[in-house]
Amino acid sequence: MKEENVKHRAIAIGAGLAVLALALTGTAEARNPNCAGGIQYVVQGMRDKEKGNLDDYRREMSKAVDRLSACATEDPEDLEALAYLGWAYAEVDSCGPAGRAFQKAIDGLRAKGDKKVSWAESNRESYWAKSFNQGIGAINTGQGFYPDFTKAPADETEKTLKDQAQKKYEEALAALSCAVELKPGDPKTIRNLATVHALTGDLVGAESILREGLKSAPGDTDLTSALGTVRKNYAGKLIEEKKYEQAITFYADLAKTNPQDADAHLGMADAYFNWALAQKSDSARASYKAAGDEYAKAAGLRPGEADLLYNAALSHQNANDFAQAGSEWREYLKLKPDDVSALSAFGAALAELKKYDDAAEQLHKAVMLKPKDGNLHRQLGGVYARADNQTKSYEEMVVYLAIERGQAAPDAAEAAKKAPANSDAAKTLASLGAPDELRFWEAEGQKYETWLYWGKSAAYTFRGGQQVVKTDWGAAPPKLSAAPQATKPATGKKK
Repeated sequence: MKEENVKHRAIAIGAGLAVLALALTGTAEARNPNCAGGIQYVVQGMRDKEKGNLDDYRREMSKAVDRLSACATEDPEDLEALAYLGWAYAEVDSCGPAGRAFQKAIDGLRAKGDKKVSWAESNRESYWAKSFNQGIGAINTGQGFYPDFTKAPADETEKTLKDQAQKKYEEALAALSCAVELKPGDPKTIRNLATVHALTGDLVGAESILREGLKSAPGDTDLTSALGTVRKNYAGKLIEEKKYEQAITFYADLAKTNPQDADAHLGMADAYFNWALAQKSDSARASYKAAGDEYAKAAGLRPGEADLLYNAALSHQNANDFAQAGSEWREYLKLKPDDVSALSAFGAALAELKKYDDAAEQLHKAVMLKPKDGNLHRQLGGVYARADNQTKSYEEMVVYLAIERGQAAPDAAEAAKKAPANSDAAKTLASLGAPDELRFWEAEGQKYETWLYWGKSAAYTFRGGQQVVKTDWGAAPPKLSAAPQATKPATGKKK
């Protein structure tokens, strides 16, 4: 929830005083003595304040409050005097009484069609703007001292800065509370008051303030939006505290209130996903499924946001809903066609659906994009094995073993020159030149070396100089047959 940064221009009090002082001279004798005397004390007090006579100013404002309070009881129809009472209260920092006096005077003057209503409104606006701007300034300064107030200080320096921020937030609360009392129901003031509570981690307090504000300004879009943000932040805090079920219930309520709110569905999805991770058992599948459904809803509300599709696909895949996952991977890859992790996961989902040709196609794309990733070769080899093409499976698995278990030669070219004369390795060196990388590895007591030509998308594996296998991952996958075998679903990290 962002704080309000707009500065409001305060109305000059002196200008209003001059007009009303003139009006006073013609009506003083006809007024109730307390009304006339109270107004005179306000006028004189403001003049002394301008001159710097603060002791006299304070005494006169105190007397003004006393006299005008009596006036309000004795002559409640003197609405101009009531506006002066609001003025006097504001000068002695009694915000609540000032706001009530101003409001009653303004309502009465407006009902009568009295032109003095604009003067009363301007005076109230002046005091409101002063408090409002003071609050906004304190918020900005507090954030400057310690931007993330809910974070624990790392050292004494941060502790000092957080203490300074605390003081500024307390100042902001006082100033904005005064502004709310001066101008009850003002949405902008209420929203910023709630912001202070939210910034300091009091999300429950922020929500309470916003809900009260909506009673005064029902349907206000800014307050409604701020309330939604606060509630989402609160639910996010529940997730951080690992209170997943509470967070799910909270977000579900938000989504029920506003089904088109993508953030509510996204928050609920995050809660389900984290809950599934915490469960670590077969019961987690239902939570993964729910997470995928909510990510999909969020993706539908935010077309083009690829990460939402990624998370939906991953969640459904972890729930063993491979058909749904496959559909979402396909849509995601239309937006991010070169995402290797997505190609890998899509290939795994297609393999589970026994669509081996499609699986090999996606995994081949991944291998071509990231050939040095041994796990991609292993995964492609696994698909070939499931389709009963053991030759192609062996080719890919050899590369996987060379990458994952092998020791790279410090100088591939020098190592290749040691190939036995007239051997397959020596002939490969003569025809193709030195490999980009040469790795030594062992399996079942046998020593191997794999020459990797990354630029040619090929690898040659030798034992004692004789070629064991050639792996040509640059060639398109062959046509595969379906051979039903089971493997575990792919897992990964959501985006």
